[in-house]
Amino acid sequence: MTTLIGVPGSHPSLAAELMLRHKGIPYRRFDLPNGANRFILPLLGFDVRTVPVLRLDGRRVTTTRRIARALEAGQPDPPLFPDDSRAVEAAESWADDELQEGVRRLARWATGKDPQSMATFLDGVHMGLPEGVVRASLPVVGPFVKAQLKTADAAAENAARGLPEQLDRVDELLADGVIGGAQPNAADYQVATSVRLAMCFDQLRERIAARPAGAHALRICPDYPGRFRAVLPEPWIAKM
Repeated sequence: MTTLIGVPGSHPSLAAELMLRHKGIPYRRFDLPNGANRFILPLLGFDVRTVPVLRLDGRRVTTTRRIARALEAGQPDPPLFPDDSRAVEAAESWADDELQEGVRRLARWATGKDPQSMATFLDGVHMGLPEGVVRASLPVVGPFVKAQLKTADAAAENAARGLPEQLDRVDELLADGVIGGAQPNAADYQVATSVRLAMCFDQLRERIAARPAGAHALRICPDYPGRFRAVLPEPWIAKM
């Protein structure tokens, strides 16, 4: 059985999971505690400390982009890349490097400001324990998670102020037909999951949903557990 390893609330892990579903490949998912992945993955034989990682046909595959290509090589249909994939690959790379990282920084910062948010990302968690047990452990593991995800205010502010421009680019990719087609591609999954994580913020959800980027994210990724309450300073998101 193909095994996907992620962490709760991880947008790259969800992108990999959606690509597995797109391919119709049976899989099981296992989640590590947030922050513990950097210590546990090397013990499992992976040469990275970040999720997602995949055990596929006896191989260890790391990073979302490599997972997309491994899935494509093993099962070409339905495709994740069109015949001329240059535009899709460029969008995928941008989303993986820039869009994904900016939203990640914002979410990590918000976790420290809204500790109650941790529990909201545990819906459907796959840790080999009942959800109730995992939730009951939060008073113990929560401080560890918060320490591992700590993000400077300046980094979070830069991420928030840069988000409107990134969403503009998503809207452009949709207008150009690079993403948003009838058949989702690898860039669709990279982009949509990051936008959906941004929509977990109470202050951003409706603003993003009003954009083409938001409608696309909801179509590709309708279910994304998690909620951040109103923790973002208004000046950071004034231009959203």
